[in-house]
Amino acid sequence: MSKRTDLPQIASYILLEKDNKILLIRRYNTGWHDGDFTLPAGHVKSGESALQTSIREAKEEIGVTIIPEDTELAHIIHRNKEPDNPEYIDFYFKVKNWDGEIKLGESCDKCDWFELQKLPENIIPVVKTVLLRIKEGIKYSEDGWR
Repeated sequence: MSKRTDLPQIASYILLEKDNKILLIRRYNTGWHDGDFTLPAGHVKSGESALQTSIREAKEEIGVTIIPEDTELAHIIHRNKEPDNPEYIDFYFKVKNWDGEIKLGESCDKCDWFELQKLPENIIPVVKTVLLRIKEGIKYSEDGWR
C-alpha cells in the first residue's frame, strides 16, 4: 500500500460573539482573499491541536487571550480541492469568554461586529456558509465532494 502524500491542510477558526453579533476581521497583506472578511483563523502547526491553533491565532490576530474551557466546538467542514486551494479540514470554535481588548494584528486591517443576518458582502464564501450552518445547529458538513 502506498503512503498518501497529499494530505489535507488543517485550519482552525475562532468565533467570538457579543450582543448577538460576531467579530469578523478583514484580511490584509496575506496574498489570499485580501480585502475580504473572515473569522480569526490559521493553519494548524505540527505538534499543535486545532483548539491550540485557535487560541494562538486569537492572540496573534486580535490580541485576546482565550482558555480552552471557554471554547466549544461549533463546526467541522471538510472541503475538497478548489482551483486555488488544496483540500482542507476546518475546525470552528465558539468562545464564551476572553480576556483583553480587541486590537488588530498584522494580517488584518479592520475588524467589526456583525449580525448574522447582515454579514458583509465581501466575506469569504465558505466562512459565510459555515456561519449559517452553525446557526442551524449543524456540526459537520462537506463542500465540493460529489
